[in-house]
Amino acid sequence: MKPSNIVQFPRHGLIATTPIDPSEIVLNTRQGSKQAKRIAWRKMMLHWPLGLAWLLVGMLWPLLKWVGAMDVLFQCLRALYFSNTPALHATLQAEVHSGCYILISLFVYLYRPKVF
Repeated sequence: MKPSNIVQFPRHGLIATTPIDPSEIVLNTRQGSKQAKRIAWRKMMLHWPLGLAWLLVGMLWPLLKWVGAMDVLFQCLRALYFSNTPALHATLQAEVHSGCYILISLFVYLYRPKVF
């Protein structure tokens, strides 16, 4: 194995031209940390229901996939049967069911929750 190269950073960085009072630094970091905690808490509360929904749908996905496929098949056959009836919107209903099935599939397969 080859030893890794360690990059040495410069010891002398940029020097501030105006002196900074240490009490201002402490005050700014306290306010920043409170604000960061508040933002993190809000993000967690926003992501939590979506992650919970993903967990429940993902656990029931084998059953939901089968039921959804049967529903889409039934709606397509119904749309073909009522294709010459202008009063029924079976084609639109079949498209809506197919679109919802695709969206739920994409949600399960592509989304990864940030809270778990």
